[in-house]
Amino acid sequence: MLGTHRQMTTAPHQTSVKYTKKRQAEGQKGFTLVELVMVIVLLGILSATALPKFFDITAFKERGFFDDTLGAIRYAQKLAVATGCNVQVVIAANQFALKRPGAIDSSQCASTAASDFSQAVPRPGSGESNYQGSQSGISVSDVTIYFTAKGTASTGLDITVGNHKITVIQDTGFVYDSTP
Repeated sequence: MLGTHRQMTTAPHQTSVKYTKKRQAEGQKGFTLVELVMVIVLLGILSATALPKFFDITAFKERGFFDDTLGAIRYAQKLAVATGCNVQVVIAANQFALKRPGAIDSSQCASTAASDFSQAVPRPGSGESNYQGSQSGISVSDVTIYFTAKGTASTGLDITVGNHKITVIQDTGFVYDSTP
């Protein structure tokens, strides 16, 4: 019985030889030192060139305020068409606000008098009582514009928000990003 037991077990050095030969037959798996160093070098180059753009918070805030302002102006035009009442957009002192005529009935719907626009437009989706926005440190053109029930604008103009530009076409009320 002692002899059969010896045949069944293998010596420890035979197991490691079998494992080494098996790994060589399958091919090595893993990364070489050269490959790892190259990845580290590439990550270093990317971090030196790309990361500073992510930490420029001013550009990020400027783009966010520009997008919010552009969306608000487009919404004002669509709201005027949908409700049949003029909608006013006031952009001044780094902020914007949307307003509608304050009359309960439609008697002031066609008004362009600034004093008639006393009702704040609620922000769609969130239900906030005022559709307004502001961002300090960003230069914005001071503008007041009205959209009529036909969707036309009271005037055609270019609105500057930081380094970006919004254009409003008077005859159609079309609002778009015209940043060069």
